[in-house]
Amino acid sequence: MRRALTTATVLCLLLCLSAGIVAAAPPLQEQLYEITSPRPNAEVRGSVEIVGSARLGPDFQFYKVEYASSATPGAWVVIGDVHRQENTNATLEVWHTTALPDGAYLLHLVVVKQDGNLVETQPVRVQVANAQPAPTPTPQESPTPTATVVIPTPTTAIVEQPTVVLTTPTPTTTEDETTPSPTPENGDTISIPSFGVFVKQCVFGAFVATVLFIFAGVVLLMRRLI
Repeated sequence: MRRALTTATVLCLLLCLSAGIVAAAPPLQEQLYEITSPRPNAEVRGSVEIVGSARLGPDFQFYKVEYASSATPGAWVVIGDVHRQENTNATLEVWHTTALPDGAYLLHLVVVKQDGNLVETQPVRVQVANAQPAPTPTPQESPTPTATVVIPTPTTAIVEQPTVVLTTPTPTTTEDETTPSPTPENGDTISIPSFGVFVKQCVFGAFVATVLFIFAGVVLLMRRLI
């Protein structure tokens, strides 16, 4: 009875220890191996980037990319060299196709494990067309430009106003108006009679002279008579 109890206790301890070891162990990395570019039936030319992932976690040893003509699908040729570092969603290899005749080819990825076993992707069929010109992209129609109406900004014009010169009219002296006489330097005022006054004085002088002449004639006549 004691032996059975002891055995059961040891088994429980072993199970707990195993569970702890398993729980403490790091999880295995996800295994992923694929070619994402070029796509199946793609037309390629020149230097072609082969993009994809090659990852096996602890089992990973190296990977390589190979090609084969569709006429001889089993005769695989390594592109470049083997790679001993994992890659994820990156350029796995560059395939130079200029030396190859145009035609259909197959591509695949081979990932080798630590124990020598390997995994590989399904072949990707592509068409090498170096002799054919690259397709010209279809030009896109440019949108018709919309006419923009530009409203001119009104400009304020500065108009110079003409200068008005006010001229004071010069008074005109008529014949009946008395022309002011110049003032002499000693302060005496000299009055120059106007034309009308001059005529009146002449008529009055003539009248006086006539009266005096008649009076003289009468006196002479009376003297003769006496």
